[in-house]
Amino acid sequence: MSIPSYFPAQNPLPSYWLKDPHPLASFRSSDNVPPQCDIAIIGTGLAGVATAYHILSDPSLASKPNVVLLEARQACTGATGRNGGHLKLATWIGRNTSVKHGKAAVAEVIKNQLDQIAALKEVVEKENIDCEFHVTRSFDIFFDEGHAQEMQGFVLAHQSETWSQHIHWVDASELAKITGIRNSKGAFSVPAASLWPYKLVTALLSRVLELGGTLYTETYVTKVEESDNQTILTTSRGVLNAHKTIFATNAYTAALLPQYEGIITPFKGQNSHLSPSPSFHPEMILDNTYNLHFNKRYADYLNPRPDHTIILGGAKWTYEDILDRAQWWNTTDDTTLINDAATEHFDTVMADHFHGWEGAKAHHDFVWTGIMGETPDALPHVGKVPGMTMIFTTARAVARMVVHGVTYEDTDLPSVFRSTAERLAVKNPGF
Repeated sequence: MSIPSYFPAQNPLPSYWLKDPHPLASFRSSDNVPPQCDIAIIGTGLAGVATAYHILSDPSLASKPNVVLLEARQACTGATGRNGGHLKLATWIGRNTSVKHGKAAVAEVIKNQLDQIAALKEVVEKENIDCEFHVTRSFDIFFDEGHAQEMQGFVLAHQSETWSQHIHWVDASELAKITGIRNSKGAFSVPAASLWPYKLVTALLSRVLELGGTLYTETYVTKVEESDNQTILTTSRGVLNAHKTIFATNAYTAALLPQYEGIITPFKGQNSHLSPSPSFHPEMILDNTYNLHFNKRYADYLNPRPDHTIILGGAKWTYEDILDRAQWWNTTDDTTLINDAATEHFDTVMADHFHGWEGAKAHHDFVWTGIMGETPDALPHVGKVPGMTMIFTTARAVARMVVHGVTYEDTDLPSVFRSTAERLAVKNPGF
């Protein structure tokens, strides 16, 4: 079939996380979608599956709604199956929120980030999910003195706020002893968790089906219409009438909701899995995750695996101001790499920056791309579509809004996440 603009591309590059497909990868509950349902959820990444889980596991419901999950490709093969595999308190998001929205918004956003770790830990333990979930600390390592001082100043200016107590500054000399990192200007240490995201989502998806949900993978939604308080979803496997529809579509949202074109813009990132030489034995076990901030604009993300391999992504400076913008911006093509320069950079990072890894030969055995969504204010859009995600707790709040009719104001989400007509009026540059 011909795939319209903004839709997921077919045959994406395989990621390390997806190397062993789950039995539900291409599962369909029946040959065609049912004619109707209570709730349709488009997308089976963490947002869509977690929302379905929160709805169907809600103990307050007298009867469970009929929930249908729709996925254009195989289950969880979008951004959730292609990311860095860690979540953390992101100080740079806090700073950007402070500049644009003020002190109160920072507290809301950072509380939400901290809530993610606790909420995921709770569900992993409750459902006994084997996804290598590990609560740890993450280091935001700064290599530029000016950038380091700027970020320190932001935290110091908010030191009376409760959230700032979670952020600890580590001097360069001490950081080298803890992590083996070389030539840094210091770092923040923040709460974090690492995990195998695909294993988390597919385990939750299995639970969703046990709770009565139905799943249709490799099923494109090609058209969305509103009629008589219902959504008519035309799919590649029939027409589904849904009482309520949840768009857990991230970068692909504009494919079905054109009012989000230029508001949630898809862009391509590059990621890798590095394996050291079999004879390599690290002097220091890397038990934390990292963001390597080379300057204000550019950073890599690094997640050590339990087997001493490394997930490493970023290298945006190798293409942002060099390649034709169309090769990575406003595209949903994750079937090709952005460039070889990013991969070549990945192969140098461990030897260049971590003591003891100079002879490890930690080079890529997987390299892939993924599609992310960018908004003008760098915040997610949550709530009712005007005129018609911070993921796990967002999904929980969306479930409450859909099932119980809770207003956005009565959720515990940051006010700045709400999708409004005013935010839709401001587009990303280039639109």
